[in-house]
Amino acid sequence: MHKPLFRIAVGSVAAVGGLLVASAMPAGAATAGRAETMARTVGCVPLTGGACADTPVTFSVSTTGVLAITAPTGTVDLGSGASHGVGTTIGAPGNFGAVTVTDNRGLNPASWTATVSSTNFTNSVSSGDVIPVADATYITGTVSPANGLPSSATVLNATLILSGAPADVVSQTGFDGDNAATWTPGITVAVPANAVVGIYDGTVTHSVS
Repeated sequence: MHKPLFRIAVGSVAAVGGLLVASAMPAGAATAGRAETMARTVGCVPLTGGACADTPVTFSVSTTGVLAITAPTGTVDLGSGASHGVGTTIGAPGNFGAVTVTDNRGLNPASWTATVSSTNFTNSVSSGDVIPVADATYITGTVSPANGLPSSATVLNATLILSGAPADVVSQTGFDGDNAATWTPGITVAVPANAVVGIYDGTVTHSVS
């Protein structure tokens, strides 16, 4: 006799960001981000028989860039596993899809921390049947630069048990200027031996600040 199977589908939400725009503004204008100033304070030396005049010059660099994070917006199907006294683990490293943080704020230092959280997983057929979020594990994977921008971001937690509270996974510290980092995490679920068959849905949320 075949053992009943079920699969778990996990959705995700994402925040999107903006672009970096640099502009030169007249002296005295309001500035945002980094300011660069050039000024000569020593009197000029005229050529023989001539004269000279010094004019201080200043300019500002501003930005409309923001800190943003993106993740898969379509449903991610983690696979299927058996219950009925057996209990299996479904899912694998890298099965979630890419998560990317882009920091276009032009700051020094440019620091941020990305977090992840999740809801419980509810049976779409019988909503009273739930697999707790604590049965799911998040595998961060390798962090790499993204979108043509550099990065020195590092993994804070290579593996963690998911919960409803945000947990730190990737961090950028002490960087100078625009940067972007991406990683492709995986989610595994330890199916309880007494789980009821059906399709289980939940929402995984990535945030950055």
